[in-house]
Amino acid sequence: MSARALEFVETWVSEKIEEEGYPDEKEESVAKTWAAECLKAAIEEGIPSDEVEEAFDDLAEFIAGEIEEARERDEDEDDEEDELDEDSDELDEDSEDDE
Repeated sequence: MSARALEFVETWVSEKIEEEGYPDEKEESVAKTWAAECLKAAIEEGIPSDEVEEAFDDLAEFIAGEIEEARERDEDEDDEEDELDEDSDELDEDSEDDE
């Protein structure tokens, strides 16, 4: 397995998600589109398509999984922020009661 192909793809996908955000869950074709773009970028960086294909059985499936993980991380962070906001509001109410 090619470590440079693995590293390239993982970095490329992370940067792509950071740049564009993650697509709507209903847009299944995005992973296939990104896989084609990623493969093209890898070739431009001197990493042959064979090397990428050896590292990833299904590049589009890998990308779809990365998108889903990013979406779940964001949802978890939003939930944590909501909990912190609620805790802060409760503290504010408690301090107002003390006055």
